[in-house]
Amino acid sequence: MSRFYSAVDLVAGIIVAFARLVIIVSGIALTLVTTANVAVRYLSASGGLSFAQELPMLIFPWFIIAGIVLAAHAGGHMAVEWLYDKLAGQSRTMALIVANAISVAAFLVLAYQATVVAEIAGAEHSPVLQLPNSIGYYALSIGAVLVSIVTVAATARVLRLGWD
Repeated sequence: MSRFYSAVDLVAGIIVAFARLVIIVSGIALTLVTTANVAVRYLSASGGLSFAQELPMLIFPWFIIAGIVLAAHAGGHMAVEWLYDKLAGQSRTMALIVANAISVAAFLVLAYQATVVAEIAGAEHSPVLQLPNSIGYYALSIGAVLVSIVTVAATARVLRLGWD
């Protein structure tokens, strides 16, 4: 059983490191693109960079979903702390397991549905960059799967180490 918990912790650690990297890279990219567009707007008569309207819409979903993954890992997403505070011992642990199982199931359904919508949206492309409009939906789908995994890891941590 110790190997299982170690493997779960390793996978969760890799996901968290990946999510942090996505936040850093996408945050820098969003800042640079927006700043460059504002500068070009004021310094030229062209009205800004043509791609600068599309790029943030493609990057922002990755930025947000990575933050959601980090919040889920920290136990900060969809928290119902008031319920846990009213329970003790096995009841508290069972409530956590049930709540997290529902959360995992919901995020896996969301991941599937986002993939279905992404396949439909992929037929359309952005006007300037000609990138498929499915990118944001795939970000949601991938992120939902990652949230599910880190939620399982958080549950495993509580089962292994206890509530505190």
